[in-house]
Amino acid sequence: MSTGQSSGGNAVSVLLAVRQSFLAFVTAIGVVCCLLAVFLSEYVPLVTNGVLAGMFAIWGVSAFLYAILGHLGLRLINYH
Repeated sequence: MSTGQSSGGNAVSVLLAVRQSFLAFVTAIGVVCCLLAVFLSEYVPLVTNGVLAGMFAIWGVSAFLYAILGHLGLRLINYH
């Protein structure tokens, strides 16, 4: 009987790790996209593309918003 509980506990710990790593992954994508936006903007000479800079900025901010909303949604349902 204890093996059923330990495997259930292991499944929950794996799901928690996936949730935490997914939110971290989405946040990392946001950071990379924002850095690419700065790199492609006019602040770095020789590599300037305003359209791509704008696209990466929008994707980066969107990734941050998804990560924040995901975190708040999980806290809303008391998922720790």
